[in-house]
Amino acid sequence: MWKKLLKKYRAYLVISAILLAAAGFIFIFNNREPGAGKNSAVSEIMFPLQKITGRLGNAAFYVWNTALNFAYLKHDNDKLNKELSALVYQNNRLAETEKENERLKRFLDYKKKAGFKTVMARVVGRDLSNYFGILTVDLGERDGVVTGMPVITPDGVVGKTIEVYPEYSLVMLLTDYKSGIMAIHQKTRVVGTVSGAGNGMCKMKYLSINDEVKGGDLLVTSGDGKFPKGLVVGQVSVLKADADSMSLDINVIPAVNVLKLEEVLIVFKE
Repeated sequence: MWKKLLKKYRAYLVISAILLAAAGFIFIFNNREPGAGKNSAVSEIMFPLQKITGRLGNAAFYVWNTALNFAYLKHDNDKLNKELSALVYQNNRLAETEKENERLKRFLDYKKKAGFKTVMARVVGRDLSNYFGILTVDLGERDGVVTGMPVITPDGVVGKTIEVYPEYSLVMLLTDYKSGIMAIHQKTRVVGTVSGAGNGMCKMKYLSINDEVKGGDLLVTSGDGKFPKGLVVGQVSVLKADADSMSLDINVIPAVNVLKLEEVLIVFKE
């Protein structure tokens, strides 16, 4: 720190040195041997110089002292800012860790209660051109994953694996327009196919206009052998009659918000 200060305030040091030299000269002049005598002409010259030198010395001392105080304050301020940044970072890390622990506990509790085998995987990538279509998880062939495996969360259906590589797998989301899953209307037990609408929503087609379906009703997996039975697929949102006026087109809100996924469960066959 001293090296930086000396380099930064070198000009002040030079001025101070000059002033100190002048002050030393005046001090020697004023403290000569008693017998040396005093030259009045020299005294007349030195007296104003003494006053000027004294004032300049005081000014230089004030400037130097102020500069030093400023340097110390800046150093302390920089140090405090670094400490504050470190504390903010640590606080964010603790908050993230707490949220992750809450999610993992929820997943663990679900795994214990589920009547089928699941393995947790982390979401490590997404298809940037189709956020509602494909995502990548960190389990693959080496972990026993094969194509067609159901992917879920404690909230409900996510999708299924469609491509599997040694260390990762691609998952087609239920919201992808190419997806499809057999579902049952939980109250009426009417069976239909839920597919993605490509915009974060899903749809269910070809239910009879006479079926007692209304907004807020739940749709669950039918247990067709591909997904375990009874998993929540989504919630009925909007109903409208199809062009033939004999069937219903139903908008479905997926049970899982695919944009918020950080971990998923892959369902393994026993």
